Amino acid sequence: MQNLSENEVLQQSKQCYAQWCEQWRDHAKYHGARFPMHSFNDFHQTGIGRAALCVANGYSFEDSIETIKQYHGNVDVVACDKTIGHLIANGIKPKYCVVCDANVNYEKYLEPYRDQLQDTILISNVCANTKWATLGNWKDVYFFVNKDIIKSEIEFSELSGCPNTIVAGTNVSNAMVVILTQCDNEGARNFFGYDKILLIGFDYSWAKNYYAFDQDGGGKINYMRGSYLKNLAGEFAYTSPNLSFSARWFEQYVNTFKLPVIQCTTKTITALRQGNLAEQMKYKYRPDDSHLVREKVKIREKLQEQLRQVSEQLEEIAFDHTMQVLKTC
Repeated sequence: MQNLSENEVLQQSKQCYAQWCEQWRDHAKYHGARFPMHSFNDFHQTGIGRAALCVANGYSFEDSIETIKQYHGNVDVVACDKTIGHLIANGIKPKYCVVCDANVNYEKYLEPYRDQLQDTILISNVCANTKWATLGNWKDVYFFVNKDIIKSEIEFSELSGCPNTIVAGTNVSNAMVVILTQCDNEGARNFFGYDKILLIGFDYSWAKNYYAFDQDGGGKINYMRGSYLKNLAGEFAYTSPNLSFSARWFEQYVNTFKLPVIQCTTKTITALRQGNLAEQMKYKYRPDDSHLVREKVKIREKLQEQLRQVSEQLEEIAFDHTMQVLKTC
């Protein structure tokens, strides 16, 4: 796919801000007044030795549900707003659920499962629908602010008091991977530390069913048709301008930072590294290294702080002696 231009991203950001900023402000202030703002540092390098399975709402998710049911205990499952209910209904309790949209339907997608969330951590945009954080019995709730080309993160961080920022990923599916990795213009990172980030439901197109477990997507199967193309499975499929934009952004993000992302379906239009879902979900390699790495990182941070203090002291001593020499010349 062709990379997005800076102007395309700028126009998209300006358009979204103009349309939703008032509601975003209300939600950011609401969450900031009612929830403690935990740091994402709690998750740093916790995924080492394991695979995370990010589940988006494309049809390949439904097509792979039996495989996910069989192997989900071996991975950390990351759901988004529209997939958490389907996962719970199939006996799968996600470790994390990501919600971004200010208007995503709580009553449809979460309320039927609101009492089954005690094993799941919600990771919510501060501007998201407030019902999701407020009305579920989550294990815990963390928040983040989108960092974008128009620097709206300054406003929403101040309104909410949230310390966590991630690059704005265009949609909730992309946000799952951005949260786990947290790359930005300062460089590549793999923040949660997962050895592999597996994708299912990241189709960005549809051949038959618009969503997983929802054939017409409330009519979107018809009115969202923007382009006719072939997916990687060789099937004729449709995509919309929004889905195409998100696919291009995501492909560019993953490839630019050389992330350990594996696309586990061919029912997609993204050209990413491919893998068999069942085989990839079996992965595990020395997960106890996570504890060792986190301990060593803390030691390194303490040593770096000590080095900073020693350097300052040496500079002060050198300055003091230099000034004394000048006074006595």
